[in-house]
Amino acid sequence: MEQDEQEEKKQISYGKLMQKKDFDENTFIPNSVREKIKNTPFYLFIFIPADDLIKLSIFPCQNSDVKKILIRLKEFSPDLVKGISDVLKKFNLDIGTIHTTGLCFEAINCFYETYIDAATLREKNISIEKVRDEFLHVQRVREVKIIDIDIDSN
Repeated sequence: MEQDEQEEKKQISYGKLMQKKDFDENTFIPNSVREKIKNTPFYLFIFIPADDLIKLSIFPCQNSDVKKILIRLKEFSPDLVKGISDVLKKFNLDIGTIHTTGLCFEAINCFYETYIDAATLREKNISIEKVRDEFLHVQRVREVKIIDIDIDSN
């Protein structure tokens, strides 16, 4: 548990997948909200913790193979943003992107992360490792981790 808490502090967000049947049975989401969300087999919950609150976003997903690409940065800069954008364009990742964000907790503790539908990569014959390697070649990128998003198994 302590390890999980430490990992969360090294990320902007963390995510969990939920199957449709569990989503439909969940009572904390009001029916009026549930009815507005597209009917899909899976739902990605992204939690963004802050000091006194947690922002929760829910994204409908067609499959359960969701990956988070977590990029640790030296700092944000215009050339870094362009480099990340160039990688996204090179692999046409906008089609499979579910959510993306970037944030600096301190001047030296900066992250960019994107949640992607990994099935779209497979359909294009692109390996997630190749995408990771391309991000590693962007100036001011320190580290790139690929994180599997698990299905919640309460």
